[in-house]
Amino acid sequence: MKTKIVTTLTSLLIFAATAYGQTYEPLDLAKKIFGKEKLTNIEYHVTGEYTGRPSGQDLKKNSITKFTLLQQTDNKAVVTMTILKSSNERIDTYLYFQKDTIWKMNAFRALAMTGIIEQAKIELERLTPLQVDEMITKSKTKKKDKFKMFTSRKGYEFQLGNVKLTLNLDENIIQHFLKNQTAFESLKNLALAQLNPEELGEEKSLKLIENLKADYQKLFISSVSTGGYELGKCINFLIGGILDNSVGYIYVEDKKDLPEMTSNRVIMLREIGNGWYIYKTT
Repeated sequence: MKTKIVTTLTSLLIFAATAYGQTYEPLDLAKKIFGKEKLTNIEYHVTGEYTGRPSGQDLKKNSITKFTLLQQTDNKAVVTMTILKSSNERIDTYLYFQKDTIWKMNAFRALAMTGIIEQAKIELERLTPLQVDEMITKSKTKKKDKFKMFTSRKGYEFQLGNVKLTLNLDENIIQHFLKNQTAFESLKNLALAQLNPEELGEEKSLKLIENLKADYQKLFISSVSTGGYELGKCINFLIGGILDNSVGYIYVEDKKDLPEMTSNRVIMLREIGNGWYIYKTT
């Protein structure tokens, strides 16, 4: 009787493997779903809001993909998929996985509303030095205009550098930090010195080192703050974005204060080192 039960279970396992296909770890599953060949029985490998699209069949023919495991626990995982469409078209996306009995992909994310930022980048790059000077001159004659893009050459350089950094690949954003780490560390120390724990809360953020705006704008940082429901006790060096779709660096003294990476809030969190991280929200 025991032998018969074992034989039956073995047969069922073989049938399941044949019917539904192989099981994969998150990184391998990401490569399968976004590979050039369609994954057989993809419905067996997806769950939640993700139903199998986009997939590898939706990528441009000559696209190159690179996969990096960001996080993996017993039942959750996040994989970065970098898509290189051409020398000018490149994007980082984030694939979310959950495990019940096997790993399944349940969400696809990327920094949203980048079209507006991309258009701003194109318009800023088109400006000739003469046109930049003309816009600066006009800004000085229209002092009540609240929607001036820039009022100085430094302002123009900040705006262009900021949108470029916002749209850049995660790896390049990290390299920008490492190249300017001494300056970032100095600003972080000054921000920490301004912290007042009594003023912090989850419902509002507190601006820091506003008197050093010229210094952090040299690094293409829009603002420095702490608090708020998304990043909590972290020191937030915001680069840019639209509304809640943002990218930046955070510094945290204790890892327990790090925000959780989820598909509906902080969609990417990647360690740089020494308490520093790069993040994206949606």
